Amino acid sequence: MLRRTILFMTCLAAFAAAAPQAPDARDAMRLGRTQDDALYSAFSKGYQLSPTPPVANAEIITEFRRAVLIVREHAQRGEMGFTDHELDNEMKPHRGLVTFIVEVNLHPLNTYQRMPFYEMYVSPGSGVPPVAAPAIKRDPIYALGGPGASLLGVRLEATFPHDKIAAGPASELIVTNETADVLWRARIDLSRYR
Repeated sequence: MLRRTILFMTCLAAFAAAAPQAPDARDAMRLGRTQDDALYSAFSKGYQLSPTPPVANAEIITEFRRAVLIVREHAQRGEMGFTDHELDNEMKPHRGLVTFIVEVNLHPLNTYQRMPFYEMYVSPGSGVPPVAAPAIKRDPIYALGGPGASLLGVRLEATFPHDKIAAGPASELIVTNETADVLWRARIDLSRYR
């Protein structure tokens, strides 16, 4: 009897711990599988940051948005049997992280032979050291024709710990060029995003 009681209490505790995540998982599954393009587009637009030249596009991928993107990818492959348990497993490497993707336009008359070495980091605010990403993925953006054509821009992607961004009094995402000149900055308020 004691074993059953302990087993029941353990299961109850595990269920209680998992319960707060259930609505998010259900919402992610619903949004990721939606056939309503306007709904999905409106959802995605909410994660756009305000770009100003030379930045053409900037977006944030929170844990919730990552879950929606994962479900959408499976749905587009026709895997409608993808479960919230499988989603939870795929989300494990992304827990506690926020990703930013920024596309930076280069001057139309640039003479770069190789992609410039642009950087992206988070400044949590005055008196707090900047937060660097463990790695920054840099992809060239070419004119029509791909490699060998004119280099139009750089796509930067970096992932940062959520807690370090949220703890800052005035966190900003900052993009610099190869000479460390600030090209663009945007205020980050993670409380605005799910």
